[in-house]
Amino acid sequence: MNENVSTITSFSSSDLDAAEARLCRLEFFEFVKSFWDVIIKEEPEYNWHIPYLCEELQKLSVPIVARQKKLYDIIINIPPGTTKTTIVTIMYPAWIWTQDPTLRIITNSYSKELSIEHATKSKDIITSDKYKRLFPEVALRRDKAGKASYENTSTGARYVTSSGSAITGKHAHLIINDDPQNPQQAESEAERKTANDHTKTLSSRKVHKEKTPVVTIMQRLHEDDVTGYLLKKKSESIKHICLPAELSDRVLPVELKDHYVDGKLDPSRLGDSALEEAKIDLGSRGYAGQFEQTPGSDEGNIIKKEWFTKIPRSEFDYLRDSQPIIFFGDTAFTDRKENDPSGFLGSCRIGNKIYITHATKIRKKFPDLIRFLPDYLKVNGYTDRSSLRIEPKANGLSVIDQLQESTDLNVTETPSPTDSKSTRLYAISPTIECGRVVLVEGDWNEEFIEEVAGFPVKVHDEYVDILTYAVDYHEGNVEEDQTDILNAFGR
Repeated sequence: MNENVSTITSFSSSDLDAAEARLCRLEFFEFVKSFWDVIIKEEPEYNWHIPYLCEELQKLSVPIVARQKKLYDIIINIPPGTTKTTIVTIMYPAWIWTQDPTLRIITNSYSKELSIEHATKSKDIITSDKYKRLFPEVALRRDKAGKASYENTSTGARYVTSSGSAITGKHAHLIINDDPQNPQQAESEAERKTANDHTKTLSSRKVHKEKTPVVTIMQRLHEDDVTGYLLKKKSESIKHICLPAELSDRVLPVELKDHYVDGKLDPSRLGDSALEEAKIDLGSRGYAGQFEQTPGSDEGNIIKKEWFTKIPRSEFDYLRDSQPIIFFGDTAFTDRKENDPSGFLGSCRIGNKIYITHATKIRKKFPDLIRFLPDYLKVNGYTDRSSLRIEPKANGLSVIDQLQESTDLNVTETPSPTDSKSTRLYAISPTIECGRVVLVEGDWNEEFIEEVAGFPVKVHDEYVDILTYAVDYHEGNVEEDQTDILNAFGR
């Protein structure tokens, strides 16, 4: 009797394993639930976005396994603390081997240590007793079972890399780019370029360009971060999933707005108190990127949009009387759209206020720029008491020399800055906050405010440079004053 019961119990356990294995193979979300406690001991909370992401990744896997043309690449922008790495970078590679153990996968993150940690947790799942029992066809090779990379006995492999590292000689059926840059790296133009260039390199590591999808998952950190870079390069072949912590027009696809509860993505883990704490810890700019999925706070970063006041041009003309307009320039001789433009700004001090009278950006080659400037300045208030002060970097000195030789403009250089742009903008921020920088109304106002308030997460910052020069000049924070300049020009 006991022997029969034992036999039945053993048989029943085998049946249960077979049923669980079938269910896990059929649905990635069931796999996540089944193997959650292998790597995470806390009780799971499966907010709606978790099964949604699992379903999207499962759809992506079908043509991968069939070796057919990929559906698309995927970008997922989602806040920290939403189980995104567990699903995408740890669980997904382990699950996809249950579909086809011959698949090769490359995973990337901003640091080597983090990439190895993700791969190790995947390996913990694959080497667990439960996984071996449910999927005995997937077994790691003992001679190729390292931490950073490992292979299975069916020719499948997992390779890891990190932004800026080389990954030569390896090609994959699936590439996962998980947090290719951290918030500190996103502040640096050089680090952003490294992450974007590495993303380009990852794209060259495909078994087949049309069949290997790339999954990029990250928070938004800068207008020109990896997400921004990819959307500019090939947005038509990307499915963009954007899930900010709070309901907004940035939710993509738009139908996912219906899943938000009380305006929150995940009211349990990212409720009011958690989000308020994040705002305090990260500040408005950090919160905007990591939780709102927008590169920069809507209100502004170092400079707030509301700090700028405006007056009609007619009111400015009445106040100005004969006060000279002083112009500032940040030049670049190119007409190519992908390069930095030249920026110019007119300014005037009346009493204790500095008025920005006009600002523009243009992309012109050197001869065209020299021809453009005299007319532009005169149309915008230049007189013989005005001057044009140009930043002496790169081609600035050449522009100054040519204008002095071929025109009657009063042209000189601004003092070369010794501090960073951020430091200089912070230094003039009290002047702007107190309402002492006033914009004369014009169609340039919106672009100007967006760029200055968006710094340092905007791609371009010409207006930031010339605004800091203008405020420093009018507040007497430069060595020369206007009288000295006019004497130098023989006025």
